[in-house]
Amino acid sequence: MSNEAVVRAFLKGMEQPLSKVPAHLRASMTDDAVWGNSGFPPCVGIEDIVSKHEMSGEVFGDYVLTAEVFHLAEGPDGVVFTERVDVGRTQAGEEILTVQVVGVFEVRDGKIARWTDYFDPRGLLAGLSELPDVEAYFTGKK
Repeated sequence: MSNEAVVRAFLKGMEQPLSKVPAHLRASMTDDAVWGNSGFPPCVGIEDIVSKHEMSGEVFGDYVLTAEVFHLAEGPDGVVFTERVDVGRTQAGEEILTVQVVGVFEVRDGKIARWTDYFDPRGLLAGLSELPDVEAYFTGKK
């Protein structure tokens, strides 16, 4: 499977209730994966990444995230770039989060080893104002 196909499958697999996403992350990412969001400390290791996703549920509930990919390109070094809009919806279909994102993915042995998203965090921060420990959300560490 090409790196492009790995990234497409990864993003498609995220389109399920958040409570089911940890299993997808563990199956799709390396144990030492790094996930970063522009301007915030990265999560290092699959358990930090899973923890951050679980904390997202504390803020937004068991939502479903859909990634609408506009452009996807794989460089000669195998790095995959995406331009997309991530939309979070309640399971009833109510839109609760919309973020325009440029994502960069590195793939190793058919799994995501590095995932970095670059976006304007203002929309996300508005929803996070209800979280008692915002720093924990961004570090993935409770």
